[in-house]
Amino acid sequence: MNPVACIVFLAFVAVATAAPQPLQGQPEDPNPIDTVTTCGGFVETSSASIEFQVGGSIRADMRCVWIIRGPYVSQRFNLVQSGLKETDGLFLSGHSRSGITAQQKLATVGQNITINSRTAILTLSVGHAPTLGFKLEFFSSGSSENSVLSGHALLTTAKGNYTYPVNGGQYGNNENALFAIAPTVPGQPTLRFTRVNLENDSGCTYDSIRVYNWFDNDYLQVVRFCGTTIPTSVTFQDGAGLVAFVTDSSVTSTGFEFQYE
Repeated sequence: MNPVACIVFLAFVAVATAAPQPLQGQPEDPNPIDTVTTCGGFVETSSASIEFQVGGSIRADMRCVWIIRGPYVSQRFNLVQSGLKETDGLFLSGHSRSGITAQQKLATVGQNITINSRTAILTLSVGHAPTLGFKLEFFSSGSSENSVLSGHALLTTAKGNYTYPVNGGQYGNNENALFAIAPTVPGQPTLRFTRVNLENDSGCTYDSIRVYNWFDNDYLQVVRFCGTTIPTSVTFQDGAGLVAFVTDSSVTSTGFEFQYE
């Protein structure tokens, strides 16, 4: 190869393997400023290192869900270290008022995935055999994003219940809330709503609740409802699910309650 061709080739390799550049606006932190070691959680920061059981064992059929909120519109994830097997998976999706985006799998050390949404959902899905842990870094960058996540919860006990609003009264206008159900003891929890009181319309286009079932490595919407009618129960066959709640700019009511076991 002649010298000029060699220089061009090396330049191409450097560009192809470089980390994606942040959007215009706030640059990424030079290093993660927070560290998260739990199985799932709510992570609200401009950068973090998620280190779950690095060098240690993770039980079979484990499900962990992290709801990640950056202050800016672009969230970049880089897989730094992984002992996960081919039958396991780390999956990323974006969340907004309109729903949840398709899953993207982080499978290779050094791989970068960027989610162009202020809220990202990271899901660990372990196969039917024990596996090893991982380390993942997250960086937020780009323009400021003023959207508000009005409520959130991560429910990890084998059974439980939840009421929203948590302090009673009425929910607000322009709500956007997200609740994850992912028991740390593997199982197939069944979700049942015991009270629903939302603004009602035939298409549930004003205020609504959506339930997503984690199935075949994706969050599938299984029901969307509003008004006061109690929906049928939903069993999370693969051990995890999401409840998303959004409202419009007028008419509020007293919210909802659910239980799972």
